Amino acid sequence: MNVYYYPAFIVMFAALLILIQLCFKRSHVLSYITSGLSLLAALIMQIYLQTHSNNLINNQSISSDVLFVFNAETSFVSLLLLMVVIIIWAQLYHWLKTINEQNEQNEEYYLLFLLTTMGGLIMVSSNHFASFFLGLELMSLSFVGLIAYCGHDQKAQEAGIKYLILSAIASAFILMGAALLYLQFGSLSFSALLQDSSSQILPQWAIITAIIFIFTGLFFKLSLVPCHLWIADLFEGAPLVTAAMLATLSKLAVFIILWRLVTLGHWQQYQIIIDIISIVAITSMFIGNFLGLLQKKLLRLIAYSSIAHFGYLLIVLLLINNHAISFSSQSFNEQTLFFYLVAYLFTLVGVFSVFMQLPKIKTLDDLSGLFWHKPVIAITLMLLMLSLAGIPLTLGFMAKFYLVMAAVSQQLWLVLTALVISSIIGLFYYLRVIMAMLKTPVDELKFSDIKSDGSSLSLNLLILFLVIGFGVFPSSLSQFIQQVTG
Repeated sequence: MNVYYYPAFIVMFAALLILIQLCFKRSHVLSYITSGLSLLAALIMQIYLQTHSNNLINNQSISSDVLFVFNAETSFVSLLLLMVVIIIWAQLYHWLKTINEQNEQNEEYYLLFLLTTMGGLIMVSSNHFASFFLGLELMSLSFVGLIAYCGHDQKAQEAGIKYLILSAIASAFILMGAALLYLQFGSLSFSALLQDSSSQILPQWAIITAIIFIFTGLFFKLSLVPCHLWIADLFEGAPLVTAAMLATLSKLAVFIILWRLVTLGHWQQYQIIIDIISIVAITSMFIGNFLGLLQKKLLRLIAYSSIAHFGYLLIVLLLINNHAISFSSQSFNEQTLFFYLVAYLFTLVGVFSVFMQLPKIKTLDDLSGLFWHKPVIAITLMLLMLSLAGIPLTLGFMAKFYLVMAAVSQQLWLVLTALVISSIIGLFYYLRVIMAMLKTPVDELKFSDIKSDGSSLSLNLLILFLVIGFGVFPSSLSQFIQQVTG
């Protein structure tokens, strides 16, 4: 068996163990430990594979087959995915006990949690529409259960139904696009997209239609405009841990697939595809930030913020094979992508970690006075918001700096202007969160039930180290990503 399958197999084996355990005895602690040990083992194995992949071949396929490709880049993305999932898992036990008001059983949540992680690992290494679709459906169907987990909450049930509908629509578009591409290339492998398409079986409009179908399905998964329907309802209705997984693991896996398809298929050769990406990027930046300005509920604010951030990331697709100026290189564009993903994912998982420490805080008004009662939590959230806004000395600023440099080098003036203006708009609602925490508290008792234990403090310090440490000293992270991309 290929050694690069081991991380996914470790996670799958743990899911089976929890399933078998459920047949004999329910144990929340045992399920938590089993899932945690498997994720840690998978992470250690992935670190080992990442080290060896960097030593062997830079930016070349180390091992591949019909369904998957394993190289330094896919290994890095898998490592990033597992690190994000472990940070979320670390808070899962106490969070489940907090919401467990009706003495529900929690073991099934760990099972679905691992299956979602496994689906993400499958997707980021996929080199075939079959493996990609299996990973996508494993992740999506698991998310339906995770979203609707709080059965007594009508908002959670509604969000689960909405996610199921959106997933079905997205899958239908992707399958239709894949079917049309199969007619052209005679294969569902992503590598087949590299074939010379000069001898076209289908007319050019049919190929473009297939690409648009696939884009539409993936845009639904990324909640990009105009496919952002119900994204705020999903974030608000889903349990906090599930919302964190939706915002990080799901979008990471889907965006990597989108990037790989555009890279292998040279879809940027069609001007209409470039126009579509540009329009979706610009509208997502502006609409996401404008809608964020109107929100007072924190989760809805973060939902619309994610629309804007993935609008920024779409600029990376416009950089692929665009050699407007010789200064730019394909490896620099990949470094921009990975640096932005690292910055956004760690910042966002930090925001959700703080929200999990404040289970009863739902709106901006609820945050009023937090700084004066829980200064460590408030300062952590402040710095994370500044990172999302792209303020200097944060990891988010360095990510946007990389993105702006890449866009300037390739003369993408229109999307660059949209990025700058929309970022200024977005700055206002991030500052609103900070200002709310600095207000004089009206109700002195509303923060009395917030308990800051040692694990929460340690997690806050870790998040601050990642976001501020790499923001002030980004060279170590940049050098590591440079080694990955060659």
